[in-house]
Amino acid sequence: MKWVVFAIIIFTLAEVTTRYVFNKPTIQLPVIVTMSGAALIILSSGYVHLHRGHVRVDIFYSRLSQRRKAILDIILTLLFFFPAVGLLTHAAGEWMWYAWASGERSRQTFWYPLMGPVRTVVFVGLALFMLQGAAQFVRDLHLAIRNKSYD
Repeated sequence: MKWVVFAIIIFTLAEVTTRYVFNKPTIQLPVIVTMSGAALIILSSGYVHLHRGHVRVDIFYSRLSQRRKAILDIILTLLFFFPAVGLLTHAAGEWMWYAWASGERSRQTFWYPLMGPVRTVVFVGLALFMLQGAAQFVRDLHLAIRNKSYD
């Protein structure tokens, strides 16, 4: 992921330089930065979930035992995570299929880049996020049932 961040920085620096130093803005670089940012965010979601970095309300959660935290995580995963990420993954898969089948192009600029690659990255990122959620669900189940960590 650090290479995507590095690429975003380089592309943004190049666009700012060409736009404000040489007065020759490009139409490609803003789209590339936007697509790279989408890739960075969506591909990072599984990693952030692995390290429990997503936003949670810790008012009550922090006072619970490890086992009760796992039980709460199991319930919330079943109620919210699997349905929400499942629906998003399904929708992203349909969008990806449509983009490749129809040759969809972005109308953000007159460059009209193909949308298939970025839609594929979004689908893969959501699928990996779902996979990471399933792995965490199994760990939480193990902790709730055996009262000891899986790892």
